[in-house]
Amino acid sequence: MWDSNINVPADSLTVTCLFSHAIRADADRLSVYEGDRLLFTGQADSVTCIKRGMGVILKLSARGPAAALLDNEAEPVTYNRPSAVLMRRRHLAPFGLRLYESDNVPIRDKLCIQKGMSHWQVLKAFCRSRYQSEPRVSGDGTVYLRGLPEGDSVVFSDGGEGVAYFALQEAQRRHRLLSEVRLKFRQKNAYRSVVRNKNPEAVGISRVRFVNAAADNASVDTAEKMLENSNRDSYSLTLSCIGCRAELLGRSAVVRDSLLGSIGGLRVVKVKYIADSGGERSEVTLRKESFDVADELHNQ
Repeated sequence: MWDSNINVPADSLTVTCLFSHAIRADADRLSVYEGDRLLFTGQADSVTCIKRGMGVILKLSARGPAAALLDNEAEPVTYNRPSAVLMRRRHLAPFGLRLYESDNVPIRDKLCIQKGMSHWQVLKAFCRSRYQSEPRVSGDGTVYLRGLPEGDSVVFSDGGEGVAYFALQEAQRRHRLLSEVRLKFRQKNAYRSVVRNKNPEAVGISRVRFVNAAADNASVDTAEKMLENSNRDSYSLTLSCIGCRAELLGRSAVVRDSLLGSIGGLRVVKVKYIADSGGERSEVTLRKESFDVADELHNQ
């Protein structure tokens, strides 16, 4: 099983096989190919031997190339206006990672690497400053500083158009929705400022959170992000498709279903590929791409 999630830095792979002394002793790296094309590679994190009755199997688990960035601490240092070229040389190349695209334009400010920061945290901080984006490391070790390329929009349907699916599960999680976030901008004040959720699905919901904007790293943007996250977590659509569909991760999408109708404004956020005795299939999870989440700030 290969699991790729746009919100998780490292892909994961789990392989189950018959017991082998050689594999148990020497298993090191797991790789997935489609023909000659490398889709995933990663060092084995665990090798588990399972014995039930007369049967013995091995379960091997690995994470993708981003695991090296997560597991290794970066040297504490302060960079003066670093560029992507520096990031590649100091934080990616030592782990065999390569950039999808690069430039030598530096950020405007210094980048301070604190003690305890991982290489992944350094890369995220750089990308947010330089590109206002979240980086992504693919299963074959390619690093996308601006996030995954969007590619063409994909159409899913149960009627022969686009990518076919044989099962669908829609989840509307209203308990994840926030109705409003209340803020205060001075420590001595009460929480009198309010940002309300404009998502129509939040009508009738009462679920409030509080933000102390007088504290460091908190602002109206923090409140709006909380509302956006609540909306995003409140809806998901999972499709079961034949074959490996890992290439769809990050793509915008439309689902045209004979019962639910046309559902647009979606993005593929997770692909789980499963190959077993039942054949090859992918569970593709989609979420709504954007919401008109926040009303203007009100004072009470």
